[in-house]
Amino acid sequence: MKNLPPLVVALMLLPFTAVGNSLPPVQFLDNDLPEVRQMAAREGKLYLIHFTADWVMPCQWMESHTFNDGPLSDYLNENYLALRADIDNPKGQALKKQFEVNILPSILVFSSQGQLLGRHEGAMEPEVLLEELKAYDRPANRIRAALVALDENILASPQPILRISRPALIPDEVAQPAVSAVERPVLPANPTRAEATPVPEQSPSAAQRSFFTIQVGVFSSYDNAIRQCSTMESQLGEKTEIAPFQLNGQGLYKVFLGRFNSQEKAAAFLNGLREKNIDGFVKIVDNQG
Repeated sequence: MKNLPPLVVALMLLPFTAVGNSLPPVQFLDNDLPEVRQMAAREGKLYLIHFTADWVMPCQWMESHTFNDGPLSDYLNENYLALRADIDNPKGQALKKQFEVNILPSILVFSSQGQLLGRHEGAMEPEVLLEELKAYDRPANRIRAALVALDENILASPQPILRISRPALIPDEVAQPAVSAVERPVLPANPTRAEATPVPEQSPSAAQRSFFTIQVGVFSSYDNAIRQCSTMESQLGEKTEIAPFQLNGQGLYKVFLGRFNSQEKAAAFLNGLREKNIDGFVKIVDNQG
């Protein structure tokens, strides 16, 4: 090869360079669920269903960020069968009802025999999802079989190995004049998750319930906000939530930590955060119908 002109050598190496730097995204199947179950049984592979919708921002983030990750897509394409369930089409809507999915995005993981192993709700970083999928990938969950039943029922399921809930988006608040030491923004009812179906009407007593939370940061990137949420959830053991808002035409994301039924509990938790050099302030969220 050393006697070849440099241009020829470069052209010969170009295809290998392009392949080496190109990692395919997750290959979702177009098959129906019974067909996927049959394929999984024959190949001895686990399979998953990714419930999604184009109008949900965490779903968009999962599609563009998580499922385009090279290590995750390589592992998933090699060891799993992946099915995407868009709840805006009839097939996806039927699967949503069958598995009682109310949070988007959601990922359901099954053994090769159609046994539900775990349910994961909310957006997930590719590294976190990869770790979870590897945890399910055990010999007992990938037994080959010549045939499995084609009915719509799933097998009796053991307790999931792990259940991860990543922060979902919540609508931004509309600030009200201060009436106490605690800021009182107003949020719509049930603000914590992206609901797959319209929220049913609540009774006046339920709609009046409120809770306290702690705002711990504002980020210009959803990626950075969700990474901060992941870190705080693992370190502090409290759930996090994200609220998008606009400031001078720029999209920003507020990060909230914890849900408390009294201002005193929220303030005590905030004092504990400050001892760990994490600052913030208490807010009250009113669930109004």
